[in-house]
Amino acid sequence: MSAYQKFSKRWGLLLAGFSLWSCAVFYRLFDIQILHADSLRARSERLHRSEMQIPSKRGDILDRNGKILATSQVQPSVCADPSVVENPEETARQMAAVLGKDKKWIRQIRERLKDSERSFAYVERFVSPRQWEAIDALGLKGIFCQKEPTRHYPKEWIGSHVVGFVSPHSGMAEGAEQAFEQYVAGTPGSIQTLRDGRRQRIWLGPQVIKEPVMGSNVELTLDENIQFFSETAVRRAYGITKATNITAIVMDPQNGAILAMANAPDFNPNFFGRFDPFKRKNRAVVDVYEPASAFKIVTVASAIELGTIRWGQKFFCEEGGTTVYGKYIKDNKSFGTLTVEEILWHSSNVGSIKIAQTMSPRQFHDSIEKFGFGERTGIELPAEAKGIFRPLDQWTLVSPAYLSIGHELSSTPLQMLRAASVVANGGFLVKPHIGKRVLLADGGEIDLRPQEPPVRVISEKTAQGMVEALKGVVSRGTAKHAQIPGVEVFGKTGTAQRLVGSSYSHQKFNASFVGFFPAEAPRYGIIVVVHDPKMGKVHGGEVAAPIFSEIGRQIVLYEDELPGYQRRRLQVSPDSRPNWPSAPLSVQVPPGTMPDLKGLGLRNALNRCSVQGIGLDIEGSGIVIAQEPEAGSPIPAGGRCKVRLGAG
Repeated sequence: MSAYQKFSKRWGLLLAGFSLWSCAVFYRLFDIQILHADSLRARSERLHRSEMQIPSKRGDILDRNGKILATSQVQPSVCADPSVVENPEETARQMAAVLGKDKKWIRQIRERLKDSERSFAYVERFVSPRQWEAIDALGLKGIFCQKEPTRHYPKEWIGSHVVGFVSPHSGMAEGAEQAFEQYVAGTPGSIQTLRDGRRQRIWLGPQVIKEPVMGSNVELTLDENIQFFSETAVRRAYGITKATNITAIVMDPQNGAILAMANAPDFNPNFFGRFDPFKRKNRAVVDVYEPASAFKIVTVASAIELGTIRWGQKFFCEEGGTTVYGKYIKDNKSFGTLTVEEILWHSSNVGSIKIAQTMSPRQFHDSIEKFGFGERTGIELPAEAKGIFRPLDQWTLVSPAYLSIGHELSSTPLQMLRAASVVANGGFLVKPHIGKRVLLADGGEIDLRPQEPPVRVISEKTAQGMVEALKGVVSRGTAKHAQIPGVEVFGKTGTAQRLVGSSYSHQKFNASFVGFFPAEAPRYGIIVVVHDPKMGKVHGGEVAAPIFSEIGRQIVLYEDELPGYQRRRLQVSPDSRPNWPSAPLSVQVPPGTMPDLKGLGLRNALNRCSVQGIGLDIEGSGIVIAQEPEAGSPIPAGGRCKVRLGAG
């Protein structure tokens, strides 16, 4: 083959290869530009554009009169762009001096600011406006403010177990904050930002894609005044009785609306993380106990309704005790012959057992179920306990006797109050609830009250007879300390030995009282449960009934439509909405020192001081404008603080 032929062959192969390469390139360009253009364009958008969520502002939670129990405020957070911070160590030190942080915090922030690959980092979330102004004045490069909505509870301790809290960091929520999340949370918005090849955000004027929608306001059935009365009485009794804990619930027996729900010990939802779970737990719906003699309301009402006994019927109460299938059950006193009414007045165990024996086990079991035991009430609050009520096939021969006096079953305080309300409202089992309505931004509203009609449990005649009999418990029986001057009360005491392990303790008791007023048209039902009082008195009539009376007396003063002595309407707080976004939070002081009272109303100041056992000497009226000793000072001997009130 000549040299020319070799050259021509090589040139041909080169042209063929170039043609094939050109075809491949053309096909690839056609594939990118025509066939897959849309998908590749979308992929590029995803790689270089990022969406960030804009938090929505939560709606307010209000009491039934429109008083704010929970609200949102815009609060500054200190943020940084580590890529432009010049001296991480010195920057962290200067901010720590303003925020009052320790060396450990300085080390953590220093390492965070050293990460120059990042363009955004939190330094400290939710500082006061005053703190941010001080940091801003330092002129630190790469440090900026980002305003974020945060939750605030202006009434602090009042209603804390019902209102609950929401964590701005983890999203954890309790109480009404969790129950009505779908209404108060709102809808987050979003903004779009650009990212470079290393997927770092480029802050060049982000574009708002979707504006956030503020949550709706939710109005509860709670009355902050009645809640305050209840908490004050419970907290005072907690200090006197040295009990493990105390619960009080105020409910409208006609419709199940919860007006107050108080627990001691309690907590401040503004600083919920400082309190252990025991103090944050709403024991009114979470904890169960044996209702003991208060359950005799169910025993007697069931037998009257079934017709197995009649009012005025007499029973021999065995002079102090009786044996049932080998189990000896004693009375608190020695009784001879008592009528049905007297069995309730004096809370005779033997009499109650004999009344229960007039019913068949099936009749008694079914009646207890009708009163709502063994099932949740359905209240909106989370983690409600079901209680324990065993099915009939698990009963022993002695079960009816124990059940008749409130043992062998457990209930929450709310379950017992609902069951007792059956006799107060003419025979109906109502559904307890805390939600009243949702107030929408457009002026509309959503009714949160139960729509299903209450279920009849006993006849109106039986209910009226029970009311008449239970009046005697207060006027001449075990609950004389439950009386309210000028108002007729009816109810029932309960005293139960507490279970310790598998046996009943002779030193630990639960004392309770459930009652209603005014007797002629019951509008308020209150249950008080005192767990393990330690100051000598342990019976429901001695320990729980006085708490009921204290709460009731305050309600009568507050409620101007009830019969009785002269009233005056009390106000816990002004009607005006506080300007929380511009108001700094109260100064926090170490435990065991004087709290910061400046800017508080009298009731809130009293409430805050009562937690630490501090008494107040008061001068003037209005809000606290001066205090002695100052906030943060050691509590003086005698535990007194002088406060001067004024217009502020």
